[in-house]
Amino acid sequence: MFKKQTTLFLVFNVFLVFLGCIILRWILNNKINSIWVYIESHIGSQVNDIKTSSLLALQSSLVHTIANAKQSVVSISISKDIRFYIEDPSQLNWPWNIQQQTAKIWWGSGIIVSKQWYIITNKHVIQDTTAKYSVTLYNGKTYNVDKIWFDDLLDLAILKIIDSTWKTPVDLVPASFLPLATQVDIWQFVLVMGNSLSTYANSVTMGIIWGKNKQLTINKNNLYIWLYQTDALVNPGNSGGPFLDIEGNVLGITTAIVEWQWIAFALPLSQEFLSWTMRSIEKFWSISRPIIGIQYMDITPALKEEKHIVVDSWIYVTDVLADLPAWQAWLKIGDIIVRIDATPITRQLPFLYQLYTHIPGDHISLDVIRNGENITLDLVLGSPQQ
Repeated sequence: MFKKQTTLFLVFNVFLVFLGCIILRWILNNKINSIWVYIESHIGSQVNDIKTSSLLALQSSLVHTIANAKQSVVSISISKDIRFYIEDPSQLNWPWNIQQQTAKIWWGSGIIVSKQWYIITNKHVIQDTTAKYSVTLYNGKTYNVDKIWFDDLLDLAILKIIDSTWKTPVDLVPASFLPLATQVDIWQFVLVMGNSLSTYANSVTMGIIWGKNKQLTINKNNLYIWLYQTDALVNPGNSGGPFLDIEGNVLGITTAIVEWQWIAFALPLSQEFLSWTMRSIEKFWSISRPIIGIQYMDITPALKEEKHIVVDSWIYVTDVLADLPAWQAWLKIGDIIVRIDATPITRQLPFLYQLYTHIPGDHISLDVIRNGENITLDLVLGSPQQ
């Protein structure tokens, strides 16, 4: 009898413990669910608010950037005199009446670089010497083109505009250009602005940079090097327009597209490059490239790559031309040029691009490795006419 009571007591206690566990689990589940509901309703909503706030801030920033940047973007109209023939039966011997009118045949884009009426664009946009050109600002005002300077090596040209009374325009807003040494990163956002399809002025597309220092072969008369590569949508008519970062600074000029492959290219521009261009026009009344008089090849030393990859791309001198600046400065075959004016030569800042931020007559220094020793040579840049 005692054993039976003990067994019943143990079973009853086990049952109570089991029932207690079920009740405790139910309470804990309710508490946990309450906690998750609290987290989702409070912290989750805060996370969503942060995401929404960040997107709205980006949107607001882009709207502000585009509104400011478009003031420096122009549309370039290309017009030609077209002859056409109308049948005229009243003329027995020559039944055609020849008439002529000026018609717009294309539009391109450009960037205002100075309040003193200067605009930069691609050479291929305005290279037809038989055409007439005019420039339209973002506000709809149109000006005549007074003078054009062509770059003999790069696909670039500078326009000077005037108004109908031959006075200097007063409503020009120059674009913002970054210094030469500014780091431009792969995968950073870019904006492309211009007169897309020669129809949609001030159009804007967005993408990323996914290549730098690219080279293209389009024709034998233009040098297409140092190019940025992007997936931003670029159409005919965008040529000559700006290639911008998301703060509205001009990184380059939209230059070429690979049709049907969603690939576009822009030639880098910088404060120094633009300054050199304007100095050349002011001093020589032309765009004149400096030379030093060498033949060379690019070499890449085995260096440790840091977080921001800027791989050196040194210059190995294979020949020195007699009586030109490099020869006069005692540069020798086999020398390795590593810096210009103490600025390293890299894929980000190639040799020619640095050289072209100067004009003939400028004094520069070259840091050179010769037989394992570091030396510095000073020289005066020459001109192609030497």
